[in-house]
Amino acid sequence: MRSRVMEMESVFLDNLPDTANMILNILWDKNEEMCTAELTEAVNEVYNRRWEKGLIQEFINLLIRMDYVEKKRHGFRVYYTALGSDYEL
Repeated sequence: MRSRVMEMESVFLDNLPDTANMILNILWDKNEEMCTAELTEAVNEVYNRRWEKGLIQEFINLLIRMDYVEKKRHGFRVYYTALGSDYEL
């Protein structure tokens, strides 16, 4: 069975830490809104990590501050989407 890491093309931007790049690549790959729990699960699965939601949230906040990710509220839930995810690389 092939690893999910091998199936996903990753783009790493030089101005971002690796963890932020991993989150951004997940959002680009999924091309849909995701909550912190979904992002944590996806990053841990795809990149074979064991990171907690708090760490992922810190990097999501960095991506929001740098205008790579947008935060949206649906009721009490908060979702994130990559800005420019509708563009082809």
